[in-house]
Amino acid sequence: MGKTKIHILIIEDNAFDALLIQHRLLQGLKNQIQLTHAESLSEALLLINQQHFDLILSDLHLPDSNGVETITKLKTVTNIPIAVLTVSRNEQLAIQCINAGAQDYLQKDILSESSLTRLVRYTLERQRAEERTQKIEQRFQTIFEKAPLGIAHINLKKETFIDINPRYAYITGRTIDALMQLKQKELIHPDDAAAYACDMMFLKKNKPDNWKTCRRIIHAKGSTIWVEMTFAPFEIIYEDQACYVCMIEDVTEHKRMLTNLRDLTMHLQNIREEESIRIGREVHDVIGGNLAVIKLELDWLSKKVTENALNERILLLHQLTGEAIDTVRSISQNLRPNVLDNLGLVDAIEWLARDFEKRMGICCNLNLDYLDFPDLTKDKETSIFRILQEALINIAQHAAATSVEIYLTETHDAFYFKIKDNGKGISKSQQTDHRSFGIMGMRERAQQLGGKLIIEGASSKGTVVIVKIPILKK
Repeated sequence: MGKTKIHILIIEDNAFDALLIQHRLLQGLKNQIQLTHAESLSEALLLINQQHFDLILSDLHLPDSNGVETITKLKTVTNIPIAVLTVSRNEQLAIQCINAGAQDYLQKDILSESSLTRLVRYTLERQRAEERTQKIEQRFQTIFEKAPLGIAHINLKKETFIDINPRYAYITGRTIDALMQLKQKELIHPDDAAAYACDMMFLKKNKPDNWKTCRRIIHAKGSTIWVEMTFAPFEIIYEDQACYVCMIEDVTEHKRMLTNLRDLTMHLQNIREEESIRIGREVHDVIGGNLAVIKLELDWLSKKVTENALNERILLLHQLTGEAIDTVRSISQNLRPNVLDNLGLVDAIEWLARDFEKRMGICCNLNLDYLDFPDLTKDKETSIFRILQEALINIAQHAAATSVEIYLTETHDAFYFKIKDNGKGISKSQQTDHRSFGIMGMRERAQQLGGKLIIEGASSKGTVVIVKIPILKK
């Protein structure tokens, strides 16, 4: 119980009962307690105002108060735990006393040293437990009300609100009272209603510990805002009624910034592609053309000059010029393959696969499940080609592979391709490395086209890159 003495106030008008209670308390708790006696409620109230008590043991029938009224009057002036000592064996009266605020109830005719000691200990422990619970509830309520996130307590089965914090109301532009008359699904934008219904079905069926989604809701003023929703189980009201906490955060500005960033990135990529086309043509037409003329002239000179030394020099220059022309052609093709503009995506991918196999010495098998691909926009074709090109570059530089499989297929609404190698396999850290600009570029291109990039790697089992891109026809 600690070194500090427990100060107990005994309210009892019967002198014999008071002495008996004090004697048995002192026998059971000895020097751990300090006792004060009052013969009436008014005397007790005066003592309570003058000094501190840890516990009150009170009879119900006093000269100036009777029955449950005694407990009620004491609770109006103090939060000190109260235990009732009475001659009555009325269970209904005991329940009334507990409801009025008493911590415990004990009949005088069964008083003993052990029962009184237990009464004191249990009453104080119960009071301390209640105080701890109260503090926890106060902390929770403070966090709930002051949290920077919108928080709602939701009955998942009925999809009704149980409690809502001020931030949730602020984000949605409504009052708490107005929200309590609604269901959360009534706030969801019509275009997201089906997806939100699927979210709810998933929660009810799988009961995950944490579920996050991003949906649009209608603000009270009519505007559309994006909110990130996090659902977490909170409590079970009934056996079949789970309650979840839904935390929402307004991410409208973040979404807008991402959209602007993607638009800017796409604009820069388009500019880069246009510049690559221009440079590729300049390199091919001007430099390549000039080198071709030089090669022709050297060929003519080699036939006119008969002196061996000069002729050997001319033939050497003729050979170097031929190699330079091949280099210019390769640079021009890398900047912008002519086959992509002239013959389309499928032929460009076939050329890329053959060129990769030839230059890198890595066996490259191309599997086309369906050759009659619909016409795609030029930007989409370029992006798909660049994703595949970047994947092959990564394989050549990092995979240590000996073979690559490329699968292309198409459904009624999406374009799929998969690149699989037999190399050492990409790790999770490599996928998330902020310096992996190639992967970042592939993922960004796929996202800009409304698609999805999936990369899976296993040590010594190679890497698989899967891309799904919705088809938007011209």
